[in-house]
Amino acid sequence: MKFNYKKSLKFVTMLVTALLIAIVSAQIYNYMYIDGSVSFTTGTGLKWVQGADAPSGTSIAGATVTLPFTARNGTVANYTYCLYLQNLDNSSHSILISVTNDATASYYNEFNMFIFNNATGTQIDVVNLLTTDSYSGTVGALAVWRLTFEVYTKSTTTSGSDTFDIQFRYE
Repeated sequence: MKFNYKKSLKFVTMLVTALLIAIVSAQIYNYMYIDGSVSFTTGTGLKWVQGADAPSGTSIAGATVTLPFTARNGTVANYTYCLYLQNLDNSSHSILISVTNDATASYYNEFNMFIFNNATGTQIDVVNLLTTDSYSGTVGALAVWRLTFEVYTKSTTTSGSDTFDIQFRYE
């Protein structure tokens, strides 16, 4: 087999040329970078605000509120200024409130969450916490809703504890 020096020389020349172009091109580029960070706040959207007669031990951690209610058997406990839902935006939000884990009905005569427009005092809805009740509506721009809880235990409820969960989903 005959070695073709002409073709080999052309190939080596093209390889060296490509390498030189790559080196020169790399030297022409300048690079710029962005190092960024993001701080998360609850500055927009909806926000929880603890009320004056919230139960002792109430805590708000971002989007979650813990309300440790105490009720004596056979009595009604009203938490009238317990919790507020504040819209921090200049636009309204659609909202769906759902009881995702209902309280144990055998412990209570009634267990309700009343929703009021805080500015007007108008009742918006009553959510029954003994069922998987729900409410859908709109929280107006910069509006504040007051959430009142009524816990009416049966006289036969003498000890123990119970839990419930409510989900507030908004757009």
